[in-house]
Amino acid sequence: MIRTYYLPNELRKELKKIWGIHFFGSKTEVGKKIKEFCRKKKFKKIITVGDYCSFYIPSDIKIFDGKIKRKKVKKLPKFSLKCDNPPRTIRKETWPILKKAIKNNKNVFVEGEEDLLVIPSVLLARKNTAVIYGFPDKGVCLIEVSSKMKKVLKKLLKKFKTN
Repeated sequence: MIRTYYLPNELRKELKKIWGIHFFGSKTEVGKKIKEFCRKKKFKKIITVGDYCSFYIPSDIKIFDGKIKRKKVKKLPKFSLKCDNPPRTIRKETWPILKKAIKNNKNVFVEGEEDLLVIPSVLLARKNTAVIYGFPDKGVCLIEVSSKMKKVLKKLLKKFKTN
């Protein structure tokens, strides 16, 4: 499973669909809804992937690249881990860094692009973890880590190109 994965063009549309539960609306509405949902669910861990989520949603682990809609962010959250991950890729070197981040509740700065790191975040996390990612111009989506979701994402990864 730990390899470098490349997103083929034919999967781009599939990855733009909503994975998990969506929370759409204004920043304020989304913030209230997601915080209330997480409070009720009592997740052991919350992972945010993307700058928007990492800035506006409280989480244990933040995975971000310093850009929102390709524009650089002026002030980054604190981080202690860093990785290189080009667009449309999940590099094999990224997996152990994410594993360490999840185990030790560390934030990760991604040189490149973090979008696809939702997949390894779900696969590496334990049950009762929420992985939250942004859905541009709408709000956010939350994936509850479960064995069923892990199977779905492993099946999806098999459709990626590898080396």
